[in-house]
Amino acid sequence: MATEFSKGRGTNQAACECDCLIRRLAAVCGRYCGECDAYQQDACCGCAYQLGKTRRGDCPVFECCIVERGLEHCGLCIDFPCEVFLSHAPPLEVARLYKALRRRAELGTPAWLDERA
Repeated sequence: MATEFSKGRGTNQAACECDCLIRRLAAVCGRYCGECDAYQQDACCGCAYQLGKTRRGDCPVFECCIVERGLEHCGLCIDFPCEVFLSHAPPLEVARLYKALRRRAELGTPAWLDERA
């Protein structure tokens, strides 16, 4: 099924801006920001948009993944899951995020986002 993300692909600026807005819903740690209460209430724009700045401070996962390693998300890292990832959330949340990142690495971010739309 084609979603706004997959339909928005193209070379014009409007499509590019649409892709960027939707892509920012995919956090490096595996969270889907579209399901987050803070995001839905405009209290947060997503860590990708805020360059790793969260309501709780700087995100060590963003720093490690994007800044230090230049990866799109943790699931693409050779060291995944590492201590930074494993320690950033409660164990049940980490397990859920682990599964999400494995799926995202398998499908690619556009298709992973399409599954969530």
